[in-house]
Amino acid sequence: ASIISTEARAFNNEGQAGLTFFTPKINIFRDPRWGRGQETPGEDSFLTSQYVYALIQGLQRGDDERYLKIAANCKHFDAY
Repeated sequence: ASIISTEARAFNNEGQAGLTFFTPKINIFRDPRWGRGQETPGEDSFLTSQYVYALIQGLQRGDDERYLKIAANCKHFDAY
């Protein structure tokens, strides 16, 4: 996540992107009929919350803790 946010910041510095990005899908996947389950961390809500926390911290934290590296938004963060 840190490498992704470094590249995103570089694109912003060149004027080719903003600083707000969507993360991958964070849905809690419970039923294969909904499709595309391989893109989600699984059906364990605690494991998913830990995954999301680590991902967002890795994306937003930079060398200076006073500033966000990028602003990360969770895409489809909900449970069915």
